[in-house]
Amino acid sequence: MSGTRHCVFIRQHQRGAKIRDQSNPPDTPPVRRQPKQARSTFALDAILEAVARTLESHGKAGLTTQRVADTAGFSIGAVYQYFPNKEGLIEALAQRELARLTRMMAATLEKPAHYGTGINARRMIRVIGEFIGERPRLYGVLRAEWADAPPQSELGIGMREYFAMISSSLRKENPYLGERIATDEARFVLFRAISGVILATALERPDLLRSVAFEDQMVRLILGFLNFDMTPFLLNAAPGNAIAGAVTDAPCTAHDSGQAPATDPAATSN
Repeated sequence: MSGTRHCVFIRQHQRGAKIRDQSNPPDTPPVRRQPKQARSTFALDAILEAVARTLESHGKAGLTTQRVADTAGFSIGAVYQYFPNKEGLIEALAQRELARLTRMMAATLEKPAHYGTGINARRMIRVIGEFIGERPRLYGVLRAEWADAPPQSELGIGMREYFAMISSSLRKENPYLGERIATDEARFVLFRAISGVILATALERPDLLRSVAFEDQMVRLILGFLNFDMTPFLLNAAPGNAIAGAVTDAPCTAHDSGQAPATDPAATSN
């Protein structure tokens, strides 16, 4: 067989084999390339998880872009494609986790109890306990990021929406009590108290997080804060005030969570 005829035979053989392969495709389909958006989502999730693990192991001070890249298994250049610096990494993680907590809380309070005796408060305690208990060291960092977020930032707006959702739920349980956390000061004190206690419990006594007795005490903390009335003596007992010395003799009042006190809510909400 001449060289020319040999080449023609080979081409015909290859063409026939190709046709036979197409008529009888293999059982295993060829691997398709992932869409670009899916690949980007996977990379972003991997980077943020690496940020979380680094914060848990080394704290905020020990977070570097190189360390995140090593943990994620990417080059540092790949990380810089998504985030300009380590501050951007922390902010993105804080936003993602706040969104997750908000979804968890929204699902729990989808049908809030009306005029219950701390039912909504107990539900909230369980959600926060579950969230913090998963990764308490990470939450210790994120908690500070949430608190320090500028009000007009995306993170700050997310915090306000989170607080508004909880305030609305408490208002449905008891309209008066919901108004007691209408101010920024009241929300800051109450939520920092709740998260601080649960964080300390997750780190020091994690066995208590699933305890009904622990939940009972947390409900007391919330309802006690919401029900306590500031007396005129306490409201006016500023440093240097002439009546400050009489504070120890001033009576204090608290009300049952199911009933609003007779005093004007506007006079005591601050």
